[in-house]
Amino acid sequence: MWYVIQTLGGEEERTAGMIRKMISSCSMEDCFVPRRERLKKFGGCWNRVEEVLFPGYVFVEALNPGELYEELRRIPRLTRLLGREEGWFLALSKKEEELVRSIGGETHRTSLSKVMVDEKKRLRVADGPLKDYTGDVVKVDLHRREATVRVEFMGRKVDLKMGIEMADRGR
Repeated sequence: MWYVIQTLGGEEERTAGMIRKMISSCSMEDCFVPRRERLKKFGGCWNRVEEVLFPGYVFVEALNPGELYEELRRIPRLTRLLGREEGWFLALSKKEEELVRSIGGETHRTSLSKVMVDEKKRLRVADGPLKDYTGDVVKVDLHRREATVRVEFMGRKVDLKMGIEMADRGR
């Protein structure tokens, strides 16, 4: 099962690295920070960059969550980051786990979606992880090259920003 550990924003990769180094493989299978690819303009050119998809969260695939919890308690700096006594772990439902898998694949990296915008300024997804979530798009920002998708995640509605690039019209 997958679990979510809350950490400080901007500290996701450092926290995941500490967990990978200090937690035994008997307690967990994988520890990762889902990322998204997006386009950013520097110096007049579009460049591909990666950003954290769920700021403030680290994901752990645990075989034994009780053991994992006990091992995490032994990491002094980490216990301070995890939050209150209750809710140290949030187990993802199968549907939520499938959401993360479907947009990030085995590498937990959400790639760019190729899109077109029609004459009525409607978004049409040609290819990419956004294709299965077109009905959930709540905002498209062509200037920033991202689409915001509203999904149910961890018991509430969450807006995920996913990177887009313009598809060739000839395809």
